[in-house]
Amino acid sequence: MYFFGNRSGLNGMKALFGAAVLLCLNAEAKPVDPAGPPPPPPAPTSEPPLFTYPAVTPQSAASARCINELLHLKTDSGFPRLPTPNPWFPIDLYQGTITRQQFEQKLHVLYDPFSAFQPYLDINDSRVVIYPSPGDRTSSPQFVLQFAPPNQPRAPMRWFRTPAEVRAETHPLDKPLNGLRVAIDPGHIGGPWAQMEERSTRYRGSAPVQEGDLNLITGRLLKQELTALGATVFVVRDSTEPVTPYRPNDMIPEARDLLTLHSTHSTNLHALPTDKLDLLFGHRLMDLAEFLFYRCSEIRERGNRIRNNFVPDITVTLYIDATPGSGRGRLTSANQNIFFVGGSYTRTEIADPEMRRRCVYKMVEGGADIEAEVAGDIATVFAQRTGLGPVKYGDSSTTRAVIPGNPYVVARNLAANREYDGPVVCTEPYFMNNEIVYRRLIAGDYDGVQTFDGKKYGSIFREYADCVAQGLVKAYAGSTVIAGANNVPSSSVSGTK
Repeated sequence: MYFFGNRSGLNGMKALFGAAVLLCLNAEAKPVDPAGPPPPPPAPTSEPPLFTYPAVTPQSAASARCINELLHLKTDSGFPRLPTPNPWFPIDLYQGTITRQQFEQKLHVLYDPFSAFQPYLDINDSRVVIYPSPGDRTSSPQFVLQFAPPNQPRAPMRWFRTPAEVRAETHPLDKPLNGLRVAIDPGHIGGPWAQMEERSTRYRGSAPVQEGDLNLITGRLLKQELTALGATVFVVRDSTEPVTPYRPNDMIPEARDLLTLHSTHSTNLHALPTDKLDLLFGHRLMDLAEFLFYRCSEIRERGNRIRNNFVPDITVTLYIDATPGSGRGRLTSANQNIFFVGGSYTRTEIADPEMRRRCVYKMVEGGADIEAEVAGDIATVFAQRTGLGPVKYGDSSTTRAVIPGNPYVVARNLAANREYDGPVVCTEPYFMNNEIVYRRLIAGDYDGVQTFDGKKYGSIFREYADCVAQGLVKAYAGSTVIAGANNVPSSSVSGTK
């Protein structure tokens, strides 16, 4: 990208620790000014452009090796846009692609349902000015987004295709997802890091149930199935090692700075040497450093992999849900499914400047409708295959319902939905501390069926992967074929098509 964050990324840390995001930006690039008469020969001061930067087309987007290749668009004068230290720079590509009506509708209904962003904005029919502080119009704006004329939005630059565009293509009958680009992100890390992540639990003395390990099994199976269906698949991680090159000890200076900054005696603490500060903060220092490592730096690096190494039409993140009692090793008879798309930034989150920037980016990049459609189809398959009801979030203090008649899909400002470019669907089916589910999980992946409490079950990992794959087939190929349909419960959830 055109800017670098600090090692942890720190997105949303103000919402969690009251910390602002600290960005280390690249040196400013100085564009050549083509205006004005050329100097007399024989010593011209400028050279003709060495490269031609064509406008992005669906064809060039499909062949791009990474999203960065698509950011070098030519301006009206024929000269390429050049990066600046302003982290808002990538959003400049979306000038004139959204009308005021579209902007305000997305803002109030999906991304800012709690009206927390409004005090930072100065909106009229031609543009929205975004200020760094609420109600303050004396400081310099962070960004100005020009609106398209009413009913005349210009198509945004996008590297991902809509389900309708993919369905319009011709595919072999046995490859319904031929050419679809899918990124799979198995959530969490697992392995020796599971305890640190607080994603390792024992139920009734069983072997540890580590969500990162479980998601990795599902991700590998899903890649196999999608590849067989013709998709081009990229897996963000394929081991229980972190994607980020940093480790908790690398985060200690950052954690120390944050704790110092937000201490009630921060002025006096700045004068103390680091060893004294470390004794004063005690275990809080390492707790925060670990959090910065696995929640911030790891997610940011996964986003970079998707952004720079793969250009997906859709990213699917894999998680498994649980009730609050799971962390205390408590089992439950409850079992439900839920699926998340991006949106519903809370007041505390909007107070973070990096959150506001990502919020605007996600609004203008044009993936929200795709997320809702794909999530709705995946939810439909899960409901028919598992017979499980939805987690009843609806319109809550952190979520918003996005599909009329489909309570399985809600918008929430989760890290992956926010940090990963392009459409992202977060799948979070099952309660891992359900009495049957946890036994199916610790049984691992297996062929055929096993019996739990007198009922036969196939591998829960294959069931999970197959539901996601068939949901993508439903969304991107228009197929209504659902694996395991012979055993589909009679109840179902309404889809999006």
